[in-house]
Amino acid sequence: MNAINQAVAGLAIAITFGSGGYFLGKGKSTGNTQSEPSRQGGESVGNPHGIAGRSGPQAIATKELRARLDAEKNPLVRFKLALQNLESWVAKNPKDALDWLASQPRSDRRDEVIRMALNQFSGSDAKGAADWATANLSGDELNNAFIAIAENWADESGREAATWFLGLPPTRERDGAVEHIFFAWASNEPAAAMAFLAANPGAGDLTPTLRRAALAGWAKSDPEGAVAASLALSRTNSDPDQFANTLANWATMDLEGSSKWLLANLSASTERTAAARELATIFAQQSPDAGVAWLEKLTAGAERDAAASSLAAAWARSGAADAAKWAASQDSSKLSLEAVSEIARNFMLKDAAAFLAWRAALPDGPLKNQVNQAGDPAASGDDN
Repeated sequence: MNAINQAVAGLAIAITFGSGGYFLGKGKSTGNTQSEPSRQGGESVGNPHGIAGRSGPQAIATKELRARLDAEKNPLVRFKLALQNLESWVAKNPKDALDWLASQPRSDRRDEVIRMALNQFSGSDAKGAADWATANLSGDELNNAFIAIAENWADESGREAATWFLGLPPTRERDGAVEHIFFAWASNEPAAAMAFLAANPGAGDLTPTLRRAALAGWAKSDPEGAVAASLALSRTNSDPDQFANTLANWATMDLEGSSKWLLANLSASTERTAAARELATIFAQQSPDAGVAWLEKLTAGAERDAAASSLAAAWARSGAADAAKWAASQDSSKLSLEAVSEIARNFMLKDAAAFLAWRAALPDGPLKNQVNQAGDPAASGDDN
């Protein structure tokens, strides 16, 4: 089923059965890119430049289409007709198509189709699409539209896109779009994106965030180059978490390679400790047992303790009983109170009887003291 037919079907379901939207387009990996910003409103925005639908000779001329739409009283038939001709309509007169969509009764379906139309428009005229969005949208709709436009524009000209968006007044919507620009731009042209940031102070307080986004994008195409550059910048700017974030983006694609690089290229330091914490979290998500083995390669003391605490806390969210068993058996690291609390809270939520038996069986010592310090996990467990 193509995108337009999906939209028609989604609209029909919504009208027949009540509220509820459908979401088209690419989902975020991110893994998660650790620094890639989220679209607001829980919706994803498609990235293809065009809209799959009928076009060419089958499409109705714009003037005739508007006349038929204005004459059609059935809202489902009217919207279906618009969707069937949307690709051609946007290609011929994108502002006319968008203005008509914006004039329709507001719904999740209408808003999604507006984003689809803006996405196609931005493939041929990103500035025109951004101008229309600025004049006609606000809040989450503007945020999501800006992100889709920014990504398309960055593929064509990251410099032009960054300059235009940074010329807008600072808002949440603008800032989210600029982050996506630098992530997408640096994925393809890291040197140009990083040079722009260094030479243009217009981003102000947003600069560290944009630097992270650019380095995260760079890590997707040239991870070793990105982490080396990030390490130098982290040291210059006293920002070890930036380096850790860049390495974590590499780790979402290649955990083995990134973890080996860290141990081979960095001696004990604040940057290595920050990165070890991030990698430990990813190990917990992908392979906790491999993470446990990896901990033994770290420097004993603060570095290993920090990584072990991150591993335990993240592991507890998906396998609380296993994380608790490991915490009780290992003696190479001292877990933080926060990590022990996370284990206790998640274990209690998953299996209260098993948690209470585990806690009662703990021998006297640091872990039992920490579990007791954490208090009753049921008291704070309802929000998980």
